[in-house]
Amino acid sequence: MTLEQLVELERSRAFEATRRFEDLYLYHVAFDDLNREQRTESVLARMVANGGRIGLIGPSGSGKSSVIGSVLGPLAEGIPDQLVPLRIPVGVESKSTVMEPRRLAQHIVRYVTRWASPERFTDAEKANLDRVVADVARRVGAGRTRRFNLGLPLWMADVRVSQEVRSAGESFESRGSAADAIEGAKLMIGVFEAHGLELALVIDDSDSWLRVANLDRTNVANAFFSRNVPMLAKELGVAFVVAIHEEYLSLPGYLQAEPMLSTTIPLPRLANPRRGIRDILGRRLDVSELGLALADVLDPTALDQLDAYYRSNRSLRDVLKVTDRAVQHACSDGLEFVTGQLIDQAVSESL
Repeated sequence: MTLEQLVELERSRAFEATRRFEDLYLYHVAFDDLNREQRTESVLARMVANGGRIGLIGPSGSGKSSVIGSVLGPLAEGIPDQLVPLRIPVGVESKSTVMEPRRLAQHIVRYVTRWASPERFTDAEKANLDRVVADVARRVGAGRTRRFNLGLPLWMADVRVSQEVRSAGESFESRGSAADAIEGAKLMIGVFEAHGLELALVIDDSDSWLRVANLDRTNVANAFFSRNVPMLAKELGVAFVVAIHEEYLSLPGYLQAEPMLSTTIPLPRLANPRRGIRDILGRRLDVSELGLALADVLDPTALDQLDAYYRSNRSLRDVLKVTDRAVQHACSDGLEFVTGQLIDQAVSESL
């Protein structure tokens, strides 16, 4: 590989760890394939197809959002055509939204109503949606894309559904009270069901409630599980997928909510880290469309060092960050590939 190609690779940020949610399906390599066990994506697809209430468990950076994005994204297979997954972001919402059932129901109604009202989109939102739709069509062909999937809320293209959803939502919003929010959410769910569609709510950004330095938000997580999971399961009776950080498993609220889940799916570690990391980085290069093979970018010692780094109880996100940093160093040093020494340097900088 030439230095010019390496610089182009660095500019593409092919190994960047953080990606837009709607792009994750492109980068994800299934754990079912990596570990050669049908225990992760296949189980999630089957349970969602059956209207389940699923907890996807793993530490930060383990791939929870990527798994969800791949199973419910544009290329999803094994789930009914009428399934409509709706991602409901909560990570940046107020405490009351996360902790109080009526507030969460109110948030769900408002969020879905907004998607059913394209005239409310900002220019940035319109541009992003157009970009995603165009990129999916270019990469995989429009004919292979699921009509209903996370990241592409194309159900709103059905004029009747969109108008009825918006009407139901605006009727609720006009009253401006959270008092009857749960009934409003039920009404909205009923609109989809009247058209033969099955909703599955997705909450993947719950890691924001973790205990970090000088800030303990586990009370928020505790209230979410003890109050809102029962609301979703019992009062709304809707299928859902929720990402659960392993730190939450000992919370009283989670222990109270766990029996209401149809199943929990713990994300596995890589059974063969060297092979798995090779496949994951190789997928990143394929998506970058630069025509580079992994052997052109990393020498064998670099892959060995990434293997050792992952085995030291690091996450896949950590591995990507270190790889991305090592590529930057190779460019700065005028090298033509990433060496094990550069991986070591990137690892030391991450500590």
